[in-house]
Parts: sequence; C-alpha cells; structure tokens
Amino acid sequence: MTDSLVEVRNLQKYFYEQDSLVDRLLRTDPVAVKAVDGLEFEIEQGETLGLVGESGCGKSTTGETVLRLQEATEGEVYFDGSNIYDMNRTELKEFRRRAAIVFQDPFSSLDPRMTIGETVKQPLDVHDWPQDDNHDTSKDEQKTERVKDLLNRVGLSGDQFDRYPHEFSGGQRQRIGIARALALDPDFVVLDEPTSALDVSVQAQILNLLDDLQSEFGLTYLLISHDLSVIRHICDRVAVMYLGEIVEVASSQDIFSDPQHPYTKALLESVPRVTITERVRDIKTLSGDVPSPRNPPSGCRFRTRCPSVIPPANSNIDQEAYRELLSIRNRIRSRDIDLSDTQEFLEMDETEDLADRVVETMVTSELTLSEPHRSRVREAIAAALEDDWEEAESLLTEYDSICEHVSPALQEGRDHCAACHLVEQPPAVVDAVADSPVTPQDGYE
Repeated sequence: MTDSLVEVRNLQKYFYEQDSLVDRLLRTDPVAVKAVDGLEFEIEQGETLGLVGESGCGKSTTGETVLRLQEATEGEVYFDGSNIYDMNRTELKEFRRRAAIVFQDPFSSLDPRMTIGETVKQPLDVHDWPQDDNHDTSKDEQKTERVKDLLNRVGLSGDQFDRYPHEFSGGQRQRIGIARALALDPDFVVLDEPTSALDVSVQAQILNLLDDLQSEFGLTYLLISHDLSVIRHICDRVAVMYLGEIVEVASSQDIFSDPQHPYTKALLESVPRVTITERVRDIKTLSGDVPSPRNPPSGCRFRTRCPSVIPPANSNIDQEAYRELLSIRNRIRSRDIDLSDTQEFLEMDETEDLADRVVETMVTSELTLSEPHRSRVREAIAAALEDDWEEAESLLTEYDSICEHVSPALQEGRDHCAACHLVEQPPAVVDAVADSPVTPQDGYE
C-alpha cells in the first residue's frame, strides 16, 4: 500500500439484465452492462481528483462504488490502508463516518418532510455523535449547536434550522447537502456533479465554498463532473473516463495544456472559448454515438469514434478516408445495410450497377475513396447484395486496425499517462502489438 488516502484497484461494477427468477428458470443467460470496468486510481490526502467524461460513462457509479453505496462486482477499494469490501459491520460504520457524498440533484436529495435541521442532524443521530459525555450540555443541545454552526459555515443561517427544503433555492439546497456531508468531520468527500443543476453565478459560489472548506478542514475530494471549466477551477489532478474505463490521468495543468488521448483532445475542443476568434472557429465534433456498455468494442473502446484511429501498414490511406471505410465495414459486420428495395430507393435505371451506386451513396467524404480501396469496397458491397455476408466481411479484413485487436493501457509510475497506442505503452501492450496479426502503419509503433 502507498500513503494515498484512497486507492482503487481493478474496480468493476456490472449491472445484469435477464437475471430474474423467471430468466433463471428458463436458463436465459444474463447480460452484463459494464458500467465500470477495471478502474485504477489513487487520491492523496488533501487532494482533489476530478473524474470527467460524457454522460453515461460510469462516473456516478464509480463514486457510489468507491463509497460502497453500490457493491462492486470485482476489485478493491482501500481507504487509509484498509479494503472497504473486507470490512465488518463495525468497521464499515466507522468508514461511513469518515467518508461522505454530496449528491448531484439538490432537489431530490433532501427529504421534503424533514426540516433542514433534522436533515443535517441525521448523520449525528445515526453515529451517536458526540460519543463522549464530557460536556455540561445534553447531546441534543450539542447536536443542535453543531447543526447551526454547519449551516453558518456553508453560508446559511442557523436561524433557518426549522425551515423545510421547499423554502430554499437550488443553490441553498446544495449548501444544505454540503452541510450534511460535513456533519461528522469526514476525511473524504465524493462530490457527484455538485453544480450541474445550478445557475452559473451560483456554481461559482458553491465551488468557492468547497475550496474554502477543503482548506479549513483538510478534506480530500473526488469531484465528478462533465463540466471541464468546473474541473479546471478546483482539481489538482484529472482522470478522463470513457465507457467505463479511465483513458488518461494527469495534473489539471497538463490535461488542459498537453492532452495526449484523442478523446481528451475532443472534449477540450468542444469547450466554448471567450475569444473573438470563437465565432469562426470550426469545432470538430466526434462522429457516431457512444457504444453500448452491454457490448463494448474490442481493443480500444474509443476506436469507433476516434479521429486518429491507426490504419494498417502499407494501406496508404489518409485518416478521413480510412474512417469512412471503417464505417462501411462496420455496417457490413453488423448487417446494417438494408438491401430490400435498394434499387427502387436509389431511383436507378436498369443500366446502372447496383454495387457502384451503393458505394457512391455510402461514401460521403469530399475526398472519396481512391483505388484500390474503392474497388475492394465495391466487391464487398456486391457480395453483400448477393447475401454472402461472410465473403463481404473477409474482403475488408485487411483494413483491421491495431486499435481493434489490442487494448491500450495506462503507464504505471507516470504523472501523465494515457491509454492510447499513439503514446508510449507498457511492455505488456508492446508485446501484444508485436504478436497481433495486424501491423500498424509506419509512424504509429
């Protein structure tokens, strides 16, 4: 173990479909939704680690699993040297006293039937705070005083103790949630998109409050967000997440000044900039949709949308045309080409070649495919039109990418690491690339 307060090793969280009693009686195989798949990271005492990525990539599930609010499918989470998944009931209760969470939605995370005083006091009741009787006042009086002090610290008033959540704005409700999280003086707090439901001006107030509280109490944060401006404002280090995996980890400064993974670059490219040139800047968005975590792509999970996917050796094809060719090949593999009534749909006459017309329709790039690639695609389309899908697939296997066959990995022991074949990879990945049936194009090895 290291001196890290939080250390996550090979964390996995799968949700299973088709796993009911009826499915088991019918012997239906369960389908795993891989929300979190093999995460590894550390958080030092007093540090803020940002976890950033698109909606649905598994960020919130990661935060809940790290706190054991969700049971992990596999993996280990060490808190102050102890694996929380090996803790007994007493040890787990002590862990919950030292760890807390601020939820994303300030409206649904508060019980509308409880006053805010009761809400903030609830953790004190559960953990029987204070645990010593060396005071002149009763426990109830101490708890009330503690709650009022917390409300004052987060920018509210202790006089609001008996008011209900509906009497507060969104920003004020989030302050109540923060006060509740701080009730037991935790060492570690998971901030699950704490400002996403708030106005910009209120966001700044909450972020400044969290920064001040961290300085005052020595807190350690895991900040989950899809807002890169929030991440940049408050985080010491950043982990970029895509489809259940971490693809890049570095200091906040390095992530924003020198991103290495194509996905990180695409995220930063999409952020609006306050400059005069922003009006004419051509923002290159990612193509395609995020794949399903039920059946994530082989190799690099980002390869289906990556603008820098690596072509095979001796292909002599540029990136844009290669992406276009891969799109056609993937549609053939998934049988995603409706061949019924194709000729009528394309308004063809009998003298036109159907395969040529389909290729012309599917190839949309201004560059179009050059020879011999266009001819090979035409042959594959012609085979598909004859309902010979296996032959169609085999004709395009020569365009397989190393990104499909070998999964990249984060480099251990580095301050800035990225899981991408475009950067230096660990020896195990290098050996796997050497043993792969696909040879990368020159300049990518």
